[in-house]
Amino acid sequence: MIWHVAAAFGATGAWLRWSVGWWLPLLLAVVAAHRRSRVAALLLIFVLAGWLGDRAEAGLDPPPATDVDAWVVLTGDPRPSGSVGVRASARWGSHRVSLSAHGPVAGRLDDALAGEQVHVIGSFRPGRPDSWTRWRHEVGTIIVTEVQGHVPGSPLTNGANAVRRLLQDGVESLDRDDRAVFSGMVVGDDREQSAVVADDFRAAGLGHLLVVSGQNVAFVLALLDPLTRRTRPANRLVLVILTLLAFVTLTRFEASVLRAAVMAGAGVGAAVLGGPVDGRRALSLSILLLVLIDPFLVRVLAFQLSVAATGGIVWGSGPLAGRLPGPVVVRVAVATTVAAQLAVAPLLIATFGPIPLAGLPANVLAGPVSGPIMMWGCTGGVFAGLIGGPVAAVIHTPTDLLVGWVRAVAAASARAPGYGVGWAAWAMFCAALTVFVAGRGHLARSAAVAGTAAGLALSLSTAVVPPAGWAVFGHGVSTHRSDTGTVIVLNDPGRPRDVLEVLRTNGVRTAAAVIATDGDRADADAVVALRERFIGVAVLAPPMHRVPGGRSVPDEVGVAGVVVELVGEGSSVGLAVRVAG
Repeated sequence: MIWHVAAAFGATGAWLRWSVGWWLPLLLAVVAAHRRSRVAALLLIFVLAGWLGDRAEAGLDPPPATDVDAWVVLTGDPRPSGSVGVRASARWGSHRVSLSAHGPVAGRLDDALAGEQVHVIGSFRPGRPDSWTRWRHEVGTIIVTEVQGHVPGSPLTNGANAVRRLLQDGVESLDRDDRAVFSGMVVGDDREQSAVVADDFRAAGLGHLLVVSGQNVAFVLALLDPLTRRTRPANRLVLVILTLLAFVTLTRFEASVLRAAVMAGAGVGAAVLGGPVDGRRALSLSILLLVLIDPFLVRVLAFQLSVAATGGIVWGSGPLAGRLPGPVVVRVAVATTVAAQLAVAPLLIATFGPIPLAGLPANVLAGPVSGPIMMWGCTGGVFAGLIGGPVAAVIHTPTDLLVGWVRAVAAASARAPGYGVGWAAWAMFCAALTVFVAGRGHLARSAAVAGTAAGLALSLSTAVVPPAGWAVFGHGVSTHRSDTGTVIVLNDPGRPRDVLEVLRTNGVRTAAAVIATDGDRADADAVVALRERFIGVAVLAPPMHRVPGGRSVPDEVGVAGVVVELVGEGSSVGLAVRVAG
């Protein structure tokens, strides 16, 4: 119990942060060591985590705006930003910054990977004090105007980059979306995922499969298990630590992977030293160590979700599996999914709103398949990259089938009606589960069934229906719905995945037409995603537009009960939209 309390004290202190002198943690450490007091030790953890958090935030004071001509070390892979841009995290001297490049310069920056050094020329802009990037330790942005070259990084990062490139080369026979899903599930590379695929997985509650998580660490250790069984305890510990270090580097030190790696290392280390640690204590140890190393992790949603999901599994899946009927494999899979989903639900509801009801069956159907994809990717995927050609395509035949299944589950779930689980339904499901696990007899089972039915009824009664008439949803998206169909109007839209998400969360499942009011690159990117989501949708745009498949609007045309009129002249031409009649 003491480790669970210590983890809670450490996380709370890191969240609150306060400015105290260095002498106070030192004094508490002396008192705790001298008196051997648990209370003093807990107070030390609480104060130390808060002090470290405050020190970390004080270190985010940015340097003044200035011109930059320097070598930087990439701490993250360059990823698309906007239509023709690229962004990447980097270390510039003693500061963490974000690099931003556009046009041909973006192409040169995109050739590099995390860990490599890049010589950039540009200008530094300090970040805002309230920016969310501060939880990533970034102090501002370097606007890159020229990239003069890059050189390899350390042997560890070079090896990780070589493996990532091998894995990517090996899946060239798969189509673009399958390659993107494979890369996300195996090494957490989500840069090439299309807006539609990302939205499908999010709508199905499967977004966690598109990025690496704690379960990936479990799969890697499962692959290592046949070898570690035959080694001495001390050698086993060294082998596990080296493997975890390599995998954490390969997956770019993702928060959830760090949590799982530290948790696994604590478990193996304790076993080697003769004191086995169960999953609950290992989770608390990993939380405590990580928040003391990086107090900002408590503010990172990925870390919060990882801790919540793991806590749900280690505390709730065992008792639930013991009460469920059926084969062990099925009981464990269902219990693990239910416990994890209910544990992360409060964070998801608070951040994104009601979570999709289809997420539970989707996770039960797709979750078990993620293990074979991950394990085959780490083994056969490397050989496929080394060999290449038709042989690589044969090696990845199972990958094609398994990834296709996961994508089909996500797509089917995304097309389901927009039933969501809110706070009330989540509370009912939790109460029903508690009664089912803790209760005994016919009355307890009946109460559990009644609670589950009430939660389902509440979720089914809160389906999101798109509003009739005009509606403005944000991200540059508005709609008009009438008996003849729904018209989507784009006016300076945001990212394509944001456009798809705002339409889905507002219940828009079909569309008769899309109107691109400007016809610029932002409209074009959004229309590409909308045409993939709504097959056969008509696209209207002003003259001289850049929208793929768009039809220039004549002086006046009616579409699905909407009249579109051209207004303005020359470069200021636009579309005025009004309800017909």
